[in-house]
Amino acid sequence: MKTKKSLYFTFGISIVLIVVIFMSINATFNYNNTKTNLIAKMKENSKNSIITLKSNLKNLIPAYAVNEYTNLLQNEIKNKDIDAIVVKDYIMGEIIGKEAYITGKIREGKKIVDFDIKNSLHTKVLKNCYYKKDFNIKSILKKDLGYISICISNKNMKKELQGIIYDTVKNTIIMSIVLICSLFILFHFFLLKPISKMIDALNNRDNDGIPIEKLPENSTKELNELATTMNIMIASIRFSRTILKESENRLKYLLEMSPIAVRIAKNNGRVVVFANHTYASLIMQNSAEDKDPKTFYANKSDYDKIIKKINNNEKVFNQLVELNINNKTVWALASYMNIKFDQEDSIIGWFYDVTREKELQKELTKQKDEFKAIFKYTKDGLALLDTKSNFLKFNDAYLKLTGYEKDELLKKSCIQLTTLEDKLRTKEALDEVLSTGSKVNFEKNCLVKDGRAVRVNMSLVLLPDKKTILLSAKDITEQSIVQSQAKLASMGEMIGNIAHQWRQPLNIISTVASSIKVRNEFGQDIQIEDLLDDMTNIMEQTQYLSKTIDDFRNFIKDTNEKEVFSIVETVKKALSIIHSSYVNNNIKIVEEFKDDIEIKGYQNQLIQAMMNILNNSKDAIVENVSNDDKKLVHISTKLVDKCLILCIKDSGGGIKKEHIDKVFEPYFTTKHQSVGTGIGLSITHQIITEHHNAIIEVTNDTFKVDNTEYRGACFNIVFKI
Repeated sequence: MKTKKSLYFTFGISIVLIVVIFMSINATFNYNNTKTNLIAKMKENSKNSIITLKSNLKNLIPAYAVNEYTNLLQNEIKNKDIDAIVVKDYIMGEIIGKEAYITGKIREGKKIVDFDIKNSLHTKVLKNCYYKKDFNIKSILKKDLGYISICISNKNMKKELQGIIYDTVKNTIIMSIVLICSLFILFHFFLLKPISKMIDALNNRDNDGIPIEKLPENSTKELNELATTMNIMIASIRFSRTILKESENRLKYLLEMSPIAVRIAKNNGRVVVFANHTYASLIMQNSAEDKDPKTFYANKSDYDKIIKKINNNEKVFNQLVELNINNKTVWALASYMNIKFDQEDSIIGWFYDVTREKELQKELTKQKDEFKAIFKYTKDGLALLDTKSNFLKFNDAYLKLTGYEKDELLKKSCIQLTTLEDKLRTKEALDEVLSTGSKVNFEKNCLVKDGRAVRVNMSLVLLPDKKTILLSAKDITEQSIVQSQAKLASMGEMIGNIAHQWRQPLNIISTVASSIKVRNEFGQDIQIEDLLDDMTNIMEQTQYLSKTIDDFRNFIKDTNEKEVFSIVETVKKALSIIHSSYVNNNIKIVEEFKDDIEIKGYQNQLIQAMMNILNNSKDAIVENVSNDDKKLVHISTKLVDKCLILCIKDSGGGIKKEHIDKVFEPYFTTKHQSVGTGIGLSITHQIITEHHNAIIEVTNDTFKVDNTEYRGACFNIVFKI
């Protein structure tokens, strides 16, 4: 066991450390402050010397007064803390035939001697001095006369700094000794001595380890509060001990009432000496005492293995054991450990009945087998992909859809089986699955083994392991053909609309051209202003015809690429296409576009969906309304709760109650076979809900426009922002 340090020792070391730390901080501050002041003073003295020498030497050097300025250097070094002053005299140098005459004064110990450039000690002093300052000497006419070097050592600075360090160490030692002695005396009389008495009282204990006497009171407030608190704790412990003894007597009762089966066995786990009611119910006995637990184990060797582990001082937790109770299998999670019971070695075991859970597990296994059967025999193609779209597993229906053999398909990926124009969309769909968890009703063209492109509707779900994607694919080639037929039908109706729309502009063009020709044949003068007006009229009509051609071309253009477009602009394009058919049937269109949003989707598909609704409204009005004043379609947009609601209402009288829930079903129609096929609104529902993540609902509604009341169908389309 590690030896504990005395409080005296710990307290003394702590005081020394605190004093040393604070004195070190103070000494460091004084040291740096003194050093900074000394350096500043050194530089200031150097500056003053430079000013003095510079003003004198610029007069003495031209006068060849070497002796005079040498004496000047002697006095400057003598009176100030300077190690050396060296002068290069260019004027005297010219006389002796050298670049410069070098002279100066330097300290050698306490002496000041002439500087000798050939003396290595002198040159070393110049090279290694603490502070050196050079400056040029110029005449009044700015001619170079020479230059001076002043060298200053740091001996005095070191001396003063060493004095600070010495004083700091001395003061630290003295303060530490005084503080330790003073605090030791106070610490002993006011803290350690009272604590020692408290320890003696605590060591005087009864058989249960509880102090017999109360801790003595103290003169200091804090120690007295500590003694009072500990006395309260001791009283509480003594009371708790009494309660504990009573609790020991209640332990059997608590075990008896436990919802978990508990039993205690002696004789190496062979004889039950205690068992609660739950355990008796588990083994279906009125009493379990004096019985051998081993008899209830379906496999007796399992119990022997458990006892062997317990004898090796191992603990057994939550081991699944199979019990045979009256020829009925019972499963339990069992735990075992050694305990002392009535002062004897015993083994306690507690059991949690998990028979129901085992039955549920069997049911889950059965459901798993059923899922495997569904995976194998469903008509829809199912496949498991990794996050790179490589095939991991698939059912026979998917093999039949693609035409590949199992080994061939395992070498492929979903991207590889995608036509070129759909590859980017497919990659985006897979990215969406990885980020959001699913992608439903995704359509693409799938390349099968014989080279054909099959149109499929796919749904993809990221499985909980985040590494596998479940793909469900359905061949919708025939459905796509039906949709194409529906679009062709819309195109046919659009061509009829264009024919109506073109009649008036063509008549205008023909009339203007005939008028010009007739005036020319009868020799009438054609004014240039009239001719320009006629040409402008013809150009306006041709631009109108060109616009209708552009609308038609954009509508029939088939693209799988999503684009960003305006909802209101899309509705207006649909209205421009069906405009003439509404005019021919005297149907008024009222537009009330309050709000607008842009979405990413397939604009041509949405135009077709709008045309299907508008044509449906037109047919209902033509069939049910004879009064032209009552023929009206009201179209509005409005933002509500971060959604744009597009509302299309007509005055066609509404949809019969028994039919309204079926209008979006494929091939359902109330029209004559020669008029409707029943796929228009079905395709509209698919385009809006599956391809544009929106909602479409239909109701019958009564509404007012210009104080006139109308009744008919109301289509609400909700686009999420």
